Amino acid sequence: MSVQTNCSTSLVAVHLACQSLLSYQCDMALAGGVTVNALQKAGYLYQEGGVLSPNGQCRAFDAGAKGTVPGGGLGIVVLKRLEEAIADGDCIHAVIKSSAINNDGSYTAPSMEGQAKAIAEAFAIADIEPETVTYVETHGTATALGDPIEFKALTKAFRASTQTKTAIAPPAHCAIGSVKTNIGHLDVASGIAGLLKTVLALKHKLIPPSLHFQQPNPEIDLANSPFYVNTTLSEWPANGTPRRAGVSSFGLGGTNAHAILEEAPTVEISGPSRPWQLLVLSAKTASALDAATVNLSDRLKQNPDLNLADVAYTLQVGRRVFDHRRAVVCKDIQDAAIALSDPKRVLTLYREAGDRTVAFMFPGLGTHYPNMARELYQVEPIFREQLDRCCQLFQPYLDLDLRSVLYPSQPETDAAPKSGLDLRKMLGRSQEQLDPAAEKLNQTFLTQPAIFAIEYALAQLLISWGIRPGTAIGYSIGEYVAACLA
Repeated sequence: MSVQTNCSTSLVAVHLACQSLLSYQCDMALAGGVTVNALQKAGYLYQEGGVLSPNGQCRAFDAGAKGTVPGGGLGIVVLKRLEEAIADGDCIHAVIKSSAINNDGSYTAPSMEGQAKAIAEAFAIADIEPETVTYVETHGTATALGDPIEFKALTKAFRASTQTKTAIAPPAHCAIGSVKTNIGHLDVASGIAGLLKTVLALKHKLIPPSLHFQQPNPEIDLANSPFYVNTTLSEWPANGTPRRAGVSSFGLGGTNAHAILEEAPTVEISGPSRPWQLLVLSAKTASALDAATVNLSDRLKQNPDLNLADVAYTLQVGRRVFDHRRAVVCKDIQDAAIALSDPKRVLTLYREAGDRTVAFMFPGLGTHYPNMARELYQVEPIFREQLDRCCQLFQPYLDLDLRSVLYPSQPETDAAPKSGLDLRKMLGRSQEQLDPAAEKLNQTFLTQPAIFAIEYALAQLLISWGIRPGTAIGYSIGEYVAACLA
């Protein structure tokens, strides 16, 4: 959808995208704006009383403010309904509590009443009190006409609620600033620039300075208002409520937009997951794959505090799969950075996309041993859930908990079998002295359900990873597992 409301275009686009999400016209939306100046070294003609600055500085709300400067840039945000973003495990940078737009019919000069109504409506929709908003990213064009009108509109909207209360919000509790002092006026992209600045401020819990401010415009009663111009990088205290901010964008022609933002909800930190992780990469060419490998290795070296499980998950489900592929198994961030540079540990192959049938083969008796698949039982919830289910179903028929046979409470001195197959042991004719746990597991009435439970739980774990069999075959008790899965 194309939107054109002059300076407020991109914030109006964000508002319309939010409305489409709230009315379930879409499940995800991209919104933003772009201004590209083809002539990178062009100047401008300064005119007394115009909107452009005589010295290349934008001094919003300052006594020396004489206009803004033109700029170029683009900004896009990805929007989703909050509950779905949380459920999908998305990285949430901030929350748009509400947004409002109106058109006051003004053209030659901005309307204080129109701006104040848009801001007040955004407060009403968000159902919050103005005093809980502690930063406002203003339109802030630094013009002699625009700044005083915007300031009066902000003051009116903020005081509409507090004046009716017995406890008035303390003065100067809300910082104001303008990104135009940093990058100039981006015209149709100015609203998204202010929004992105505010999102980053919320994310980092810091309020960035508004530049070139020395003393307030004499037409602005800053001392008797709830606002102060923030001139230094400042810590952003929460003060008992989530950090909240307003973003204003006003367009030539009278279209006013205001959005209320709130810091992202606290998300439960991912656990350590399994002790080993699989990192996967793919690219369209071999050289691109090498570059992606180096980039990932550098990223891990520069950010040793990253959660390796989160990195592995994102690489697996958040990236398209191309024909040139690479994989490495690692145990932590440091090991991953080293392994990506080690040809002996990296598996690289070329494989065209397409469906390939996977066959599950389930063996019978003979290779069982106490504590088999114990690590899977300890670290893989799906495996543990399915094995517990099998053991619970077997318990009435065995008169015992099969898990006590599989995982006896003793030191794991023989947790893994010797390599190779021992035919005498498979036939029960081995002269080797068995420990009591192995001897108990070798009883056929326990061995067969134990093998079934382990193989069934392992199959369900692979299926949960997306490895689904097109064919299943088995031998002896393995045939029952194959039949059950089929």
